[in-house]
Amino acid sequence: MLVRNARAGWRKSSMIAVDAGAHLASIIRILQREMPSKSETIPPKDYSKTLESGPFAGIKFPGISAKANALYIFREILHAFLITHPHLDHLSSLAINTPALEFGREAKAIVALPSTIEAIKNHIFNDWLWPNLSDEANGVGFVTYRRLIEGGNPRLGLGESRGYVNVCDGLATKCWSLSHGKCQRRSHSISHQHSDSFPWAQSDYNFPSRRLSRLSDDHGYFAAFAQQQSQGGGQMTMAAGSMTPSLPGGPAGSTYMEGNYMLEPVSSSAFFIRNDDTGHELLIFGDVEPDTVSMSPRNHIIWEDAAVKIANGTLRAIFIECSYDDSVRNEDLYGHLCPRHLIAELRFLAHCVINKRKQSASESSQATAEQAADGKAAEGPFEFPPTPVVNTMSMKQPPTPSELKRKRKRGLNGELATTPEMTPTNFDSMPSPQLLPVGYVGSGNRTPSSSRRKRSHEPRDSNQSSSMAHPSTPVRARSVQFQADAASSPALGGAATAMGAGLVPSGAVSAGHPYPASNPQAQTAQKLASPLKGVTVHIIHVKDTLMDGPDPGDVIVGQLRALAEEAGLGAEFNVTSCGESIWV
Repeated sequence: MLVRNARAGWRKSSMIAVDAGAHLASIIRILQREMPSKSETIPPKDYSKTLESGPFAGIKFPGISAKANALYIFREILHAFLITHPHLDHLSSLAINTPALEFGREAKAIVALPSTIEAIKNHIFNDWLWPNLSDEANGVGFVTYRRLIEGGNPRLGLGESRGYVNVCDGLATKCWSLSHGKCQRRSHSISHQHSDSFPWAQSDYNFPSRRLSRLSDDHGYFAAFAQQQSQGGGQMTMAAGSMTPSLPGGPAGSTYMEGNYMLEPVSSSAFFIRNDDTGHELLIFGDVEPDTVSMSPRNHIIWEDAAVKIANGTLRAIFIECSYDDSVRNEDLYGHLCPRHLIAELRFLAHCVINKRKQSASESSQATAEQAADGKAAEGPFEFPPTPVVNTMSMKQPPTPSELKRKRKRGLNGELATTPEMTPTNFDSMPSPQLLPVGYVGSGNRTPSSSRRKRSHEPRDSNQSSSMAHPSTPVRARSVQFQADAASSPALGGAATAMGAGLVPSGAVSAGHPYPASNPQAQTAQKLASPLKGVTVHIIHVKDTLMDGPDPGDVIVGQLRALAEEAGLGAEFNVTSCGESIWV
């Protein structure tokens, strides 16, 4: 996909590419609709041609042919490649086309998480599979690497743009890591180990020095693993004569070792792309698997972040894969999504949005009440001169240091209603396409502070203690505490200001079961009141079956719309196609 800030026009370095599996070849094919493929005539010195339609309308092309003008876009207008993960279908064209940057004016930036960049550095631009055309390790300097910090750099930006880094004129980005399934690695091989999400305890693993930067990629896993160990949740299992930690986010007894092989999560990522002029954003996913079947669930972190932006109206478009239709079994997804799983993910997002809106409304009403009380306190002596009135609001004593500490702690940990939790998943049955139940409260592993807050607000029941009946163990899926009365949440209204064009070349349920598929007797969840109204979900990465019959994209979008209508999500769905312009 090619993304640009529409207000920036077609200036130099005003566009970015998200992944590059086809790229230059597809740009040429799109331009061939309006101009000849090649030209035997050299254009005059002041020649220019401006297209009136299509995704590249408005560019003043200096060439006659589609090939020459595609090279102009590649060299002059494109500034950076945002790579979600290092699979060939997402970066092969980047490698093949890089020699065309010779005689250009600048190195193109490859922007990604450290693990992705190290994979490109070690396995693509390594003078074996492809010449080293980068500016590191004595390369020729056609491309340069730019490593991102997962979740954004908190020392950059202010306000809503805090954590975002500029990637071209008018666009900034923030990146989160994802799980793209799992793979097996032989325990004795270190040359191709790529997982930086988990701590390794084997003493015979000696990583090359230039690979150490990858350990900063998924730093959240180290924090989660340390927290589980401090709570006694992590288990250590003997394997091959060494201590191998149990998988953070996995069930008790799940380890990296399985026979002679080591199981690892396959890394991917998602980019929030922000328009600096309007403040509107896009969310673009790389290949991703559902949290319900993942050995390292990460999607819930992104949905929590996206919910805030949807609630305030700044996020109106999500580009996410849905590779297969619902006829595919969970075992055959290979780290991808299908409609039933995508709807389950969007239901989780919808409930997060509901909670964010209720939280915002509660804070707004509280602030209004405080302002009204302060106003009455100031006017009190003038409204009631005959009667001495004591206004407790105006005489409120300053908070003590301990009270301030408690307030700061509550703010850092978040409200109980929006704290993501981890709950076990039954892998014997597929997740239900029905929405998550309203009123559900998960019982996954909480931080000590959130557990104390919950107990302080509820009566103690000595006969029902989940902490005593169910010991704390690492778990897989995620849930969120949902509040009832979903119909009261307001829907997004109005249209977002144009941000850019995207070109695509290629009742309650028992705690611990947020997806009621494993419990057929569970109470039917209520239909939501369109909390995702105004959000368009653009489907990418549809796998072509190369067989006769209905188009796979049409089948997938039909299933998505039916399930979304049943759940009451309110989102719109669109399957992208090559050469399509999408304005947000």
